[in-house]
Amino acid sequence: MAVVQPSSSKKAVMRAGRELAECYDKGCAMQAEALDVLNNWRLSHSYPLGKIRAILEQNAKKVDSKALMAQRIKRVPSIVGKLNRFPSMRLDRMQDLGGCRAVVSSIDDVYKVVERIKSSRSMHILKNEKDYIEEPKESGYRSYHLVYAYQNKKYEKLNGLQIEMQIRTAVQHSWATAVEVVGAFTAQSLKSSQGNEKWLEFFKLVSHYFQELEKGKKYRTAPEDLKKLFDELNVNRFVHACAVTANHIDQEENAWASYFLMELKPQQGIINVTSYPTTHLAQAGEDYLAAERRCKDIIGAEAALVSTNDLDNLRNAYPNYFADTRTFMHNLGRVLLE
Repeated sequence: MAVVQPSSSKKAVMRAGRELAECYDKGCAMQAEALDVLNNWRLSHSYPLGKIRAILEQNAKKVDSKALMAQRIKRVPSIVGKLNRFPSMRLDRMQDLGGCRAVVSSIDDVYKVVERIKSSRSMHILKNEKDYIEEPKESGYRSYHLVYAYQNKKYEKLNGLQIEMQIRTAVQHSWATAVEVVGAFTAQSLKSSQGNEKWLEFFKLVSHYFQELEKGKKYRTAPEDLKKLFDELNVNRFVHACAVTANHIDQEENAWASYFLMELKPQQGIINVTSYPTTHLAQAGEDYLAAERRCKDIIGAEAALVSTNDLDNLRNAYPNYFADTRTFMHNLGRVLLE
């Protein structure tokens, strides 16, 4: 596994975060240097991320053998947006620059995975824990989060880097996917509770009804409040209009790949995917930053550097980048009886 270590002090990382929070959207003389510092800092989370993801996968697969696994390095726009939304937050202390996810079958399975991880013997230190399933975010987002500070004896500079685990159900994953797809195609940060009020209210309601669905409720009539917004927003027609064509994906050529750089341009209906072996993490990181620069001035465009077990898993783990809302619409149909 490739290892990228921090090349700047935490003070320099903190300063870079502040500079980008102030001038990323409008540009400034120090932006290029600050972005280089940020890029190295986030890539240095890759090795700890791989190790902690392995712990998550081992425990998730013991509970649900079909658990879907994925990991990603946080995008620059998301990092800057978070720094702006939370002025007291520091880049050097951000908990989710490296994140891994397990998608399991049920809410019960989520809690079983969490308990297995928390009760396991690990040198890594649990720093934070959030149950967004029983206490969802304002947007309606539901998942269980665990944040661990990485510990090891081989790479001292990596000690203390924080990695976030997300454990969620397939239904919750379908909801999060739809939020990101609609957000991308309407150029709004719906997942951060920013944007069109009707879309925000729609997804908040869907989250509530999906939770009831997962707890066993059987719908005999469609909820009126949800049906009203579904019709007003013309949701069915809108999501079916969201379609992308995937370029540069070949099963045989990408059999050796560990990292995938995805560049989504929703207004053009295109996603470009570039693959990299484990040994080319540094190159993937440079290309990631370049892709983010290209996407910055394109409405709705975004780039992401992710890692999955194989190419088939890429589409399942990140359906939002392929504008795939089929599972969401199926689950929604169970509530609206359509």
